Amino acid sequence: MYSTRSIFHKTVSFVLVLAVLIISLCQCDSVNRSTPEAEQIFGLTIDDVWYDDIALEDVLDGLKNLEVRPMVRIVMSSEIEPVDYINLFKSVAQYADIMASPVDSYVMNSYKDTESYLKRFTDSYESLAPYVSIWEVGGNEINGTEWIKQSPELIVDKVSSVAKFLKSKGEKIALTLYCTDSPHQDMITWAEKYIPEELANIVDYCLVSYYEDDNNGCLPDWESVFKELGDIFPVSFLGIGECGNTAPPDATQESKIEMAQRYYQMPKTHERFVGGILLVELGNRLHSLQRQCCLRCH
Repeated sequence: MYSTRSIFHKTVSFVLVLAVLIISLCQCDSVNRSTPEAEQIFGLTIDDVWYDDIALEDVLDGLKNLEVRPMVRIVMSSEIEPVDYINLFKSVAQYADIMASPVDSYVMNSYKDTESYLKRFTDSYESLAPYVSIWEVGGNEINGTEWIKQSPELIVDKVSSVAKFLKSKGEKIALTLYCTDSPHQDMITWAEKYIPEELANIVDYCLVSYYEDDNNGCLPDWESVFKELGDIFPVSFLGIGECGNTAPPDATQESKIEMAQRYYQMPKTHERFVGGILLVELGNRLHSLQRQCCLRCH
């Protein structure tokens, strides 16, 4: 099931993701604003916009019209040098804070050792640091050993080296874990076993990647999940790092919007819960979503 979802990582439709965020930020009473504005994250994920049908100008037009300044998570392609991302990052940073993900977990194993992995991040830092608010240090799912195909010890050593480097530069870092319908068994236990206290104590954001379609529609007990993560990561803000509707053709536009809204408007289940950086695989036109925004929020 993971190989199927990996295809979608490169087919994100930014327009509908953005439109769903617009819907959730309309003047609706249901939007969760209990977290202080300086901490609350309303985020979305994009990858290389020039590979899709959407022009960079369209992305920027959408971002600058949002009610709040969003967090945009940019997943970088391993075959593209960090310096070649400067224009994209500089442009997006005008209208959004950026979480940079220099290495997606699906290609982490292309970096065979800690040194090569660290170099990818040092190169990214040298080129992109002026535009980045948060660095995702382990791809989107560091406990995904099934698709990373490297040992947990090597994965954690890579992540720790990057974390130490970035923290030495005064940067903020995020660590994202993959959650299943058995979160304690597959995520909490893994984190307790493999993530050293030294690393856990310097992570600024601990995020959870969760796909309902991968887990038979199961909705975890998020209050319990974030309580346990909060104990492992005692100083970290907590949130959703990635979610989406990945089961076409059964996934309708309505089901995708409903799922996105559920996570954007997720109740504050922990005192350090701050929202999320979401990936939602959806495909439609912005004007149709804008009409739905007007119908639902006015």
